[in-house]
Amino acid sequence: MIDAIDAGRYDLALERLQPLLARYPDNLVVAALAAAAHVGLEASGQTNAQKSAQVDLEGRTPLRLARPPFAYTLRRPAPGPSGRAPRLRKRSEARNQITDDAAWFQRNQVALPTREVPNPNRGRAGQVPPEIPTTYAGNILVKAIARGDHTILLYGPDYSGGRYLAVLGPNLEILALLDFDAYLWPPSFPESERQFVDEPIHWAEVVDGVLYVSNGHRTYARSSRGHNAYITAIDLQSGELLWRSQPLIANAANFVIRGGAILSGYGFTAEPDFLFVLDRASGRVLSKVKVASGPDYLIEKDGDLLVRTYDHDYVFAIE
Repeated sequence: MIDAIDAGRYDLALERLQPLLARYPDNLVVAALAAAAHVGLEASGQTNAQKSAQVDLEGRTPLRLARPPFAYTLRRPAPGPSGRAPRLRKRSEARNQITDDAAWFQRNQVALPTREVPNPNRGRAGQVPPEIPTTYAGNILVKAIARGDHTILLYGPDYSGGRYLAVLGPNLEILALLDFDAYLWPPSFPESERQFVDEPIHWAEVVDGVLYVSNGHRTYARSSRGHNAYITAIDLQSGELLWRSQPLIANAANFVIRGGAILSGYGFTAEPDFLFVLDRASGRVLSKVKVASGPDYLIEKDGDLLVRTYDHDYVFAIE
């Protein structure tokens, strides 16, 4: 029960506690755990409206996606504009203080297109609309990506990433509900690395009816024998895989879609650190740029790409 509470799985904790409550109604420890789970549910912001919305989501069966390939694969091109691929030209580079992410966002007056999700472990009620459910299939809402014409919700067992992905339209109608269970584990890995190599979904965006997602683990590439950090293009309605990038392409918090290109970043301690330009139609790497440390955030602003890495801040002109 305690591990469920620590992970924010208050519904699961209450489910496990029910038999104990019935058997030991006067046990103070059991009663205290139940009270903590109830408080967590309330603090998570799951209002009556959210519970009503959750019924709509819970009533749907997700489309379970097939096991993806773990090498570059093109099955059919994704639709999108054609033309010359953008080139990244470095305009500036400066060391940062590593822990000053918030100051970087504020100084540049930029933000990721996300809504803060409830996190009782940190005392945060979140800022998602009350119509959006905060749980699905026993999983918590771990990320809400809000675009102008769609919202993407990621649900997972904890805040490290998502297994289930829901796409909502402009009126919060459900456009798709997908189960990425087959994406969560690399094809092989040392058993000693099992606790480190699950590969949940971290970022997603829909353009021209195609869902682009990044998934991967946040440890050394060797832990999964190099099968990590992909971007995948999926037909939103059918769940058909259109293409999958080569590995070790995208372990930053997000990627950027710009016209016919996708801008992403990969790096980790003692591993090569790069920004990548991918062809949006095929997923093929068009170019890459070396950076000093692993990319964390990529934000497009006024024709520039602002890049926050572990210990450096960059500005690249997109030409």
